[in-house]
Amino acid sequence: MLTFDDRFVSDGGIIGCVLLWADEPRFERVRFTIRSVILQCVLRGANAVHDEQNVALCENERPQIEAACRGAFAKRPSANIDLSLVDFANINLTAAV
Repeated sequence: MLTFDDRFVSDGGIIGCVLLWADEPRFERVRFTIRSVILQCVLRGANAVHDEQNVALCENERPQIEAACRGAFAKRPSANIDLSLVDFANINLTAAV
């Protein structure tokens, strides 16, 4: 079971990336990376120079992102997961909430 942190954080090392951390019994801390392609193609936003805007976008889309994170973790459990476009396909938000 994933317990997500309350906040998204910017990854200062990679332009346009946002991280969401979660606690999980087996892996302890799991890092989900939301790259600029997800911000642009799925969430319809992203600004390579304004990390705080990317974080705000993710906060606004939290239910969709958490659902994608759960699905990605179920398919490929790991302590570090890069979300991909396929992770956002066929998300059922009513079942995820």
